[in-house]
Amino acid sequence: MMKRATDYGYAIKPVYTPEDIAELDYRRDLGEPGAFPYTRGYHPEGYRSRMWTQRMTAGLGTSRDANLVLKKYREMGQRGGMCVISDRVFSSCIDVDHPLGRREAGVLGWPGCSLLEFEELMEDIPLTGQSITLLGSCAPTTLRLAYVVALAEKRGDDLSKIHGSVLESPFENYFGQTDVQPFDLNLKLFLDASEYVIRNRIRMRAAIISQHFQESGGNNAQALALEMAMLKELCTLLVTERGLDFDDVATLPYELVSIGTRFFEEIAKVRALRRMWARLAREHFKAKKEKSCHLLIAAHTSGRTMTYQQPLNNIVRCAIQTLAGAIVGATAIDNATLDNAHAEPSPLAARMSLNTQHIVAYETGAADVVDPLAGSYFVEALTDEVEREAYAILARIEEMGGMIAALDRGVVQDMLREEAAKRFREIDTGERLVVGVNHLVMPPEEEFEIPVQELPPGDSEGIARRMEEWKKTRDLPLVAARLSRLHTDAGKGDRFNLMPAIIDAVKAYATAGEIFGVIRMARGLSYDPFNMIECPFALQ
Repeated sequence: MMKRATDYGYAIKPVYTPEDIAELDYRRDLGEPGAFPYTRGYHPEGYRSRMWTQRMTAGLGTSRDANLVLKKYREMGQRGGMCVISDRVFSSCIDVDHPLGRREAGVLGWPGCSLLEFEELMEDIPLTGQSITLLGSCAPTTLRLAYVVALAEKRGDDLSKIHGSVLESPFENYFGQTDVQPFDLNLKLFLDASEYVIRNRIRMRAAIISQHFQESGGNNAQALALEMAMLKELCTLLVTERGLDFDDVATLPYELVSIGTRFFEEIAKVRALRRMWARLAREHFKAKKEKSCHLLIAAHTSGRTMTYQQPLNNIVRCAIQTLAGAIVGATAIDNATLDNAHAEPSPLAARMSLNTQHIVAYETGAADVVDPLAGSYFVEALTDEVEREAYAILARIEEMGGMIAALDRGVVQDMLREEAAKRFREIDTGERLVVGVNHLVMPPEEEFEIPVQELPPGDSEGIARRMEEWKKTRDLPLVAARLSRLHTDAGKGDRFNLMPAIIDAVKAYATAGEIFGVIRMARGLSYDPFNMIECPFALQ
């Protein structure tokens, strides 16, 4: 029998009435759009004053390949920002010519192991006038920031006019992101990059992401609780350890949420997230500015829901999820695609996903009204319920000492494993129906044929060979001197900010593997996280 409940176990009634929201106080719990607690959004006129950033994620093959894709996306209708995801090599901060790196360079992402790669990625693409979002894992956070700073200086761009997101939370390793660096190192470098951004008034945000947790199987209430736990812990560290004012820290985070196909639940989750952050900012951190109560929220339509079977069905799923993201007032939306379970987006899939955003924006009327489902008995009840459940989970995490302590004890990992296993059981038993998987299944010979974007065999090795040869052409004494300085600075303790030394090393074209290698050595670790290569420089 099909399950009639939210993904976190709240039984759904057949009909909702005023009794289900009898305790709701409009001013206290909702307020007008643009007013505390911001459940209904941050802008009084919503998308009438500014449309959401409409974008697709790029990254496959060489940096020049990704550059061409970004330009093509702009022609297809990408508006307001670009988004590039790193390959697993750069996410691990090894180089593409590493024995393991040369197998996966450019596979499922951008091989951004040096400033040269970023220069090629951004060739003929301005740094200003759009948001620059570089995703991956936490480890290369400092490098991505250094690339932006270095290229802006090289082009003569005003750094204060560049905005976007290049920082990523150190918690993502636990939620399915590939990153081989130890947590304490990732945390230290995340705090370094965040402090550098805040003190230098750089308009780069940090992604504090619940999306990866949900894409790995977590439910909406858990994701909401973990998002708040991560935000609270990282903001506290920046205030207490780095001596920053909370109203400055509050300009840093943004949340990337996963928007699945359970339409009303996803809308309720994001509305609750805005309210929870506003209260955390005002009541716990004593925010002095109203702007500090605004959490920028971007939506990624859920790759987890895109099925390998009957991929054309994914167009429908993407449309439903995009509509939910628009109705709830997301600042930016990037879409999963019809071929998401197969490979990186083909041109056809990318065009369909961007067209979906434009259809939702300009044909449905969803962008005409702010928070159009406010006052719905069902949606308001769902918003209150997911918030209550999230606070209950958050209380348990705080009883353990916070997010880091809960991860150390394996509690969050167990939560994720149990929830993912439950989801698979529900599909196996038919409690959860998925068209094409356990409902309306097609014989293999009748499956839809779609174009699949693939990296040609040998391209990864070609990327690796190019880096091997390019490394020899650099000013090697300068590279060695910059790395020696970084090695010295990295031995000065966790509170000593490494961003200036990392930026100088990046400007000399030191690579990700070299930069992280010398930092690791200064912390008593091996140069190479896989213990396969030795440091090629004599450090002073």
